[in-house]
Amino acid sequence: METDEATRAAPPGGSRSPEAGRRHRTLQPGQIVLGADRLVPCMVRDLSRRGAKIRIARDVLLPESFALYIAAHDLRSIAVQLRWRRGDFAGVAFAADPKGSAADPEGSARDPE
Repeated sequence: METDEATRAAPPGGSRSPEAGRRHRTLQPGQIVLGADRLVPCMVRDLSRRGAKIRIARDVLLPESFALYIAAHDLRSIAVQLRWRRGDFAGVAFAADPKGSAADPEGSARDPE
């Protein structure tokens, strides 16, 4: 699988496991929960243990935090925080990794530029 080398670099003043920040390119359907009765389709374009890059219509306004369902993850809801938004793409950081431990507060879904 391809990885993004920039996510492997240690953050200033700290170190990071190379496995924790490695992003894998993917093409998985997802759903964003924007209220009790509003699901918005999206496409997960890359994924790491700590975050994801998603593609979503640019006219959809995203709150700072929301739930994300990823089809390949048994449709479990994952709490995420919006880190950046550019056009049809957004980077999100998981509030907790899939095993339930706290995610990196810096997040791995950083703006690609």
